[in-house]
Amino acid sequence: MPVPAKPILELFTLFENLDGRAFTSYQELCNKVFYHDRYHINFIHIQGSPGAFPASVCQLRLKTEDLGLPDCCLSNGLRKMATADYLLRAWYEGVASHTLQNRGVQGSGSFQPLSLPPQVLQRNVIRFEQDEVHLAIQISLPGSHDNLVLGRQAITMFSQEMNAIIDTLEMWVAKTTQLQRHCDVIEDMVDLQKKLQRYNLVAFIGDGAILPRRSGVSQQPLKEGAVPLYAAEQMAVEVELVNGGRQRGLGIRPGVNVVIGAGYHGKSTLLDALVKGVYPHIPGDGREQVVTHPDAVFVCAEQGRAVNGLNISGFIDDLPGNVDSRRFWTNNASGSTSQAANIVEAVLSGAKLLLIDEDSSATNFLIKDQNMRKLVPKDTITPLFDRVRELYQRFGVSTLIVVGGSSEYLGVAENVIAMQHYLPVCLTEEMHSLALPEPEEPANPLLLSDKRMLRTDNFDPSFRAERLGKTLPVRIKPLRLQDKVLEYGNEQLDLTKLQALVDPH
Repeated sequence: MPVPAKPILELFTLFENLDGRAFTSYQELCNKVFYHDRYHINFIHIQGSPGAFPASVCQLRLKTEDLGLPDCCLSNGLRKMATADYLLRAWYEGVASHTLQNRGVQGSGSFQPLSLPPQVLQRNVIRFEQDEVHLAIQISLPGSHDNLVLGRQAITMFSQEMNAIIDTLEMWVAKTTQLQRHCDVIEDMVDLQKKLQRYNLVAFIGDGAILPRRSGVSQQPLKEGAVPLYAAEQMAVEVELVNGGRQRGLGIRPGVNVVIGAGYHGKSTLLDALVKGVYPHIPGDGREQVVTHPDAVFVCAEQGRAVNGLNISGFIDDLPGNVDSRRFWTNNASGSTSQAANIVEAVLSGAKLLLIDEDSSATNFLIKDQNMRKLVPKDTITPLFDRVRELYQRFGVSTLIVVGGSSEYLGVAENVIAMQHYLPVCLTEEMHSLALPEPEEPANPLLLSDKRMLRTDNFDPSFRAERLGKTLPVRIKPLRLQDKVLEYGNEQLDLTKLQALVDPH
């Protein structure tokens, strides 16, 4: 049965009555609903202390008519996803512009909006139901040094500041051209992604794209000095966008694609854009017309990872000590065994495009030159060079690999892209004039199988909190200050090598 809503003034009265009481008194808010003439707010979870993580969670309900959302922005699933993303960015802007954060101790007394990357993701914190927008928001309720409620500060947050944030939402929605473009661009990119196979492509980069970022740790586009990408005529294709019409750009075909070029000429930047091109990007990011097959996976060496009972014998076999590579186990994989495992797992998971950078790979897994083949004729490693064509011909898995120091992969490439002064140049014809090594025929065909069984009892989300002297049934959250390390129960999962993981939320 729905909880009856009370006037918002009763919330402010409750805050006033709680002022100066123990912080745990905030629990009186749990599951209560209050209404304002602009919104309803439901308190779903209340934090236990001022610095608790996660903070309190509320659900805000707003009328789409009051916000002024046009029907064209909610006409299908893609446009709803785009509109949801737009509103979350507006909420963030409203918090940044109109709130006094950290008014309590340990960061409490703060709105905690999502800080969104330029990629647009389907999110469960916002949904559209009939004529309403339901938005889940995180708020750290204000508390003092002696663990008491700061009720008057809470009143300011939920009266003045909440109204100012909603004003920002309405102002952003009123920018109809900006909202429409947000929806159009995202719909275009996801629709094109679905049609890549029709164009015989695994990726596409529209002419004029700005691929460079401000720095190696930033996702913001480089503004000054960035060279827009334009496709050389031999690699140019035209696609039809739902809203944007015909668009020319660089088409990357299925098969084995090799990217070469001098240092600092844009090879890794191109690869990074393709890795993140599995997601649509917001207008103005520069990469909004980079579209990669949705089943593309970046694979690299991941020295030290665990491998549990995986068949990597297609790449690693005849290991000393009677180690069975058909059911390979280790808690500390080498560079070659980790990359072999990553490729096998990616293909078995449905990957259709492998994205590889020579710099982050195990060299002995990628190649073995002719002299080493003579000196060490029997090797435990079958290099990817010998299997990369087989991956495409037998399994339909394409590869795009960035190389800077070896010409080996040119001998197996269908297409060669050279990055010269940040622009792609086709060198496929020039490659055919070179004397290049051919891969050796492996003794056995590549077998990709996995007899492991996923069992739910292998993944225990419960957490033993020694400080509290009790076991929490579920604890799944990012490790503080390490966005790509996930705490899952009592385990820590290191996800730092997953370059396509763009948002810790």
